Amino acid sequence: MVQLSQALTTVLLATSVVAHPGGNTNREILRRQAHLDHPNRRSVQSCKRNLVESGWVREQHQRREARLHELRVAAGFAKEHELVRRDPAEVEETYGVEAACTLDPESTEGPYWVVGELIRQDLLTGETGAITHLDVNIIDTSSCMPVTDAYVEMWGSNATGVYTGVMAKGNGDGSDTAVKTNALRGLQPTGANGTATFITVIPGHYVGRTNHLHTIIHHGAKLLPNNTIQGGTISHVGQFYIEQDFMGQVEKTSPYNTNKQAITTNAADALFNMAKQGDDDPIMKISLIGKTIEDGLYATIDVGVNPKAKQTPQPVNMWTSDGGIPVPDSPWAGYPDSCKYCGSKPPRKEKKDVLAEE
Repeated sequence: MVQLSQALTTVLLATSVVAHPGGNTNREILRRQAHLDHPNRRSVQSCKRNLVESGWVREQHQRREARLHELRVAAGFAKEHELVRRDPAEVEETYGVEAACTLDPESTEGPYWVVGELIRQDLLTGETGAITHLDVNIIDTSSCMPVTDAYVEMWGSNATGVYTGVMAKGNGDGSDTAVKTNALRGLQPTGANGTATFITVIPGHYVGRTNHLHTIIHHGAKLLPNNTIQGGTISHVGQFYIEQDFMGQVEKTSPYNTNKQAITTNAADALFNMAKQGDDDPIMKISLIGKTIEDGLYATIDVGVNPKAKQTPQPVNMWTSDGGIPVPDSPWAGYPDSCKYCGSKPPRKEKKDVLAEE
């Protein structure tokens, strides 16, 4: 698998595919390759026996079934007594095949990360699209236990491929209309089962990237009175994706079908192809709540992390009551024309961070 990923890395680096409008994925590809080559890398699959024997896999499967049924009942598509369950033994047999994992950075934070976001479950803030109830399970791959004391940060573009909280050339029309809102951004703590829950939308596409959600996993952060977090460490920087055929169906619905930007498919996205290496699967499992996409979606994904790993992603803006304001000396400032991260080589100071682990 390492030989295959190294060969793919060479091909992807040669193509110099853009990560975001005006950007370059070479830096991100190299960081992902370092993750795949790390001698201590462990995946959720390596914890399968522990998670099955402890009963966690069965418990989570049954909880997710109940949650989807609850959503269907609330939306009027099912009766309370109509819950149908899948054989737990079958679930335990196949567990670990569809789970992202990380020791080193799995992907890039990208040029649109905004720090200081609020702790909240509902991220919509007026945005429309394929409304998605998302459960993210965090698993410690060093102990094979759920991570119960982390904060999961989530953000993505809206249905027409625009990020809020930032203003940048190539982000929509490049105007400041989105910088005043924090829609589709926020954090949630993991509960006793290692789960963080969000309400968001399936992200729209934009030039150079397939549809994806961003996530960062925080450990040891302090909850502030203004409902944000401060301090602690970051173990994981990742991206979640959508199965291509299903995404094609989403793109036919409103307002996705008003997005005039060029579509990049999963197969043509360099970061998606790297994310699929090493037995990882960063694709969310998505179920319809009703009969159509417009009726709402329920999505789940398991993410393996090493809480001792320390990553140093860099934000471009900070969220305030006045909207997103620039972070001083951010290497993403000026994106995509003059930022320090726009080139094909990572900054010198980043080299030690790629393999950082304690």
